[in-house]
Amino acid sequence: MSFSVSSAVTLSGARLAVEAGIAEAEKLGFKVTVAVCDAGGHLLALHRMNGAMPVSAEVAAGKAQSAVLFARETKLLEGAVNGDKSKGGERAALLSAGHVLMEGGVPIIDPAHGNIVGACGVSGVKPHEDQAVA
Repeated sequence: MSFSVSSAVTLSGARLAVEAGIAEAEKLGFKVTVAVCDAGGHLLALHRMNGAMPVSAEVAAGKAQSAVLFARETKLLEGAVNGDKSKGGERAALLSAGHVLMEGGVPIIDPAHGNIVGACGVSGVKPHEDQAVA
């Protein structure tokens, strides 16, 4: 039996990532929800800003989960569903197979090993604006 070195997103690390996302959203004047999940797609931390749509909490968590389970930015998943010529107006990718396949989910990669250890998801504004915060 062999073992490999691995890392994990801690609760304190997840909170720091959420706080950084909230700070960026405030700087840009956005009202969003920021969610962080672990490598298994399980939610660790979530913050819905005052004024953010209530559903944004569910969507942000879904974007984080999709990013980690598909091991890529959800922006790429949305493009695969809607096509490369998508201008972002189509939302056919919103609810596909129980995953949120639209911009705003980004994997968290451990720089020491290059492994995905979690993901951040943002929801509340236009998908490309969610992506900018994530």
